[in-house]
Amino acid sequence: MNDAILLFDYDGTVRLGWEHAAHYARLVASELESDDRKAFLDAHTAFVAGKPTTGSTFDAFDPDNAVRRLAGDYGIDDKVRQAAYEDTRALMAEGQFNVWAPAGLREMIWGLPRQVEIYLATNAPAESLEPVLDRLGLDGLFDKVIGDANKPDGMPEILDDLLDGRDPSSLLSIGDIPRNDLAPAVDYGCATAYIDHFGRPWPAADVSVSTIEELYPFIHRWVTERLA
Repeated sequence: MNDAILLFDYDGTVRLGWEHAAHYARLVASELESDDRKAFLDAHTAFVAGKPTTGSTFDAFDPDNAVRRLAGDYGIDDKVRQAAYEDTRALMAEGQFNVWAPAGLREMIWGLPRQVEIYLATNAPAESLEPVLDRLGLDGLFDKVIGDANKPDGMPEILDDLLDGRDPSSLLSIGDIPRNDLAPAVDYGCATAYIDHFGRPWPAADVSVSTIEELYPFIHRWVTERLA
């Protein structure tokens, strides 16, 4: 019997909703004078609306990454930005922002064969994850939840741990940020599934979709082929 390992990303993959990113942006922009603060927030709002207006946000991965990039543009100390990120995640864990799970995700996972291993890895603070996963109805679905994952630099260690000497082709990495979630897996010879929320094609993925719900048939086929 072959192995089938699914490695899910968190933000933009199993946890949807970007309301928190506006709060994060406001916290970071509060370090600026009025005109710059407005320009920062306008640029972030434009990115979230799918109409980036600056070079840095045009290449941003998601609304959180857009905040990081804008903070760099405006010379905001990264320790200040990181503190704002952690404060925002703590509020998310307390239920402050509107977040949701993809429709049918829990049912899809429960419908997979028992021998499939299912993991989640994210750069989000580890202590913020359990309350949100519980709120999303995704508690108990994952064999292991890895927070503070330091992707992409931390991905090789995660892949080594999950594969544990098995063929890399037995792992499917699923995520919405190629640099963090997919490129390291491709380098290992793993399969990849890309959720392209912002119209940024990444041809190296085995499959690309605009929503994770579109991936469910592919995941079922991939698992069936792996376990055949």
